[in-house]
Amino acid sequence: MSTATSSAWRQIQREAPAFEACTFYHSVGLPSQGLVRGYWDLRPTVDAYLGGFDFAGKSVLEVGPASGFLSFHMERAGAVVTAIEPPMERLWDVVPLPGFDMAAWREQFTRDIQGVRNSFWYLHHHYRSSVRLLEANPEHLSADAGDFDVGLFAAVLLHCRSPISILEGCARRVRSTVIVTDLYDATLGELPVCHLLPRPNIPQVDTWWALTPAFVVNALALMGFPHARVTTHHHKREVDGLQIPMFSVVANRH
Repeated sequence: MSTATSSAWRQIQREAPAFEACTFYHSVGLPSQGLVRGYWDLRPTVDAYLGGFDFAGKSVLEVGPASGFLSFHMERAGAVVTAIEPPMERLWDVVPLPGFDMAAWREQFTRDIQGVRNSFWYLHHHYRSSVRLLEANPEHLSADAGDFDVGLFAAVLLHCRSPISILEGCARRVRSTVIVTDLYDATLGELPVCHLLPRPNIPQVDTWWALTPAFVVNALALMGFPHARVTTHHHKREVDGLQIPMFSVVANRH
């Protein structure tokens, strides 16, 4: 069930789907299912992933919650969380790639995303959560969606055609702190670099950029968050068990 509240966004509320209809993006332990493995296991490293930030008493705007692992973690830490997902009609910022079967990819990707969104609602009901989910275009998040203490972009910007637009559209709704976590490539150096990843001979269309921490720090400073700290950390990728390097920028207005 969906409840329309604005021309720019709507709040979503759904019944709990069947477990079999779910695709879990992050690994999670469930009493009835045991350990359910996702694409990433953040359980032992989640605090580092979120930049060591204290969420107690904060209102949080999270962009792209996937299965909601971070949403529910922040809620347990004392935050009031609002997550936003783009409408399915928008689907994804897809890389233009000559000769790629985009129709087939969209069909499969839509099924995958529906599975991940099902897992959000499965966990939402399992935890009896109060996390609010809005369907909205993050580049144009309207004022009536509310203002928040914290904005969180967790492994989101690398998938966006225009990371600046996503940051800017949501940062204007954030009063105090923006947290950005993304993949870390030390070979890109210390300049504010947004490195284009797609190549005509590589058939992937859903990942655009490798960002340096300096790029994120500078972009957020331009948006009124000039006081930043950067941390680096590693997290387990379930498909191969590798510890993947990532960085977090925690930037404040004051």
